[in-house]
This record gives sequence, structure tokens and C-alpha cells, in this order.
Amino acid sequence: MDAKEYERLRKEKSYKRIIADEKQGRAIYRMLPYYEDSVLLGDSIAESILDFRLLRKNNVLARRGKCIDMIDEDIEKVFVLCPKIIYMEFGKNDILHFHKDVKAFISVYAEKILKIKDTLPDVKIYVNSIIPMQKEVMEKNGGQAVLDEFNEGLYLMCQHFHLTYIDNQALVDWNDETFEFDGIHPKYPYYSL
Repeated sequence: MDAKEYERLRKEKSYKRIIADEKQGRAIYRMLPYYEDSVLLGDSIAESILDFRLLRKNNVLARRGKCIDMIDEDIEKVFVLCPKIIYMEFGKNDILHFHKDVKAFISVYAEKILKIKDTLPDVKIYVNSIIPMQKEVMEKNGGQAVLDEFNEGLYLMCQHFHLTYIDNQALVDWNDETFEFDGIHPKYPYYSL
């Protein structure tokens, strides 16, 4: 193990300790009253809501590294839960997974929405924008232009299907201090918005 890898693991371990400490000091399921009849589908950004215990497990179907083309099992669980509202949060992993091909990403996203709507025609679906990353990390993943292109695709898809698009980029001043050590995940205050 080289020094860089050791430092990364040390930071990750510290990060996990910090999260554990924050969990102990925060109200459990603080957001629950607003999301009782809702399900959040997503990746690690959505999963962090569980890490911070803002919602219960049956309200969040998310996993680190998940992409939009990997959610068929989660959709089946959604059918059982039969929520009134579904929030979808995908995209950070998908930018690389789809090799920065926004058309392929949107095509699969639209397919999943149609699958949900076929079984739950009255469910309201809210699609979250892809949030930025630290500048250095963003540049490694195609930069602001790629992020904007993917978000524009999500926005147009939502218009086409008459869904609500949530522009999370407008919630926070996205500077480097907004993010955890990995440069990808926002710190706790973002999630309580």
C-alpha cells in the first residue's frame, strides 16, 4: 500500500467515524413526516439519507454505485410499496457508465419511468438534477459542460413526460467546502434541505 492509498483509507475511516458521531447527535427520521407516502430511488447521494437517518429504509431504495439501468429490482419493490410519490436521484455514476452519452442515459431513464407509470399510473414522479462535484473531480468526469448536458437532458425528459424536475444545483453554493473528502458527496447540511 502506497502513501497515497494509506492517506485515502485514513480519511475514509475518519469520515465514517464523523458520520457515526453525527448520527448520534441528530434526530432520527427527521424528514419522515414529509415523506411517509414517498420512495426515493437513487445512488449514493440518495443512500446518504439513510446514513444520516433522515428517512427509514422502506422509504429509500438506493445503493452506492447504482446507475439508472440497474434499478429493475427496485422498481419491483416500488410496486409492492405503492407510494404516492417517487423521487428519482441518478446521474453521477451514469455519466461515466454511459461514457458521457446523454442520449443513452435519457433513453434508459425514460424507459424506467414508463415502466413505473404502466403499473402506477397515478404516482407523482420527481426527478432530481445531478449535483456538481468538487472542481477537480468534476474536471476528471468531463467538467461542467457534461454535467449541464445531462441535466438539460433530464429537464427535457421531464417536460416531455409532464414530470417535476428538481434543480438541486440552486439549493447550495457549490464550492469545494460543500463536499466530503471524496469531492463527490455533499456534507450533511445539504441533505436536510
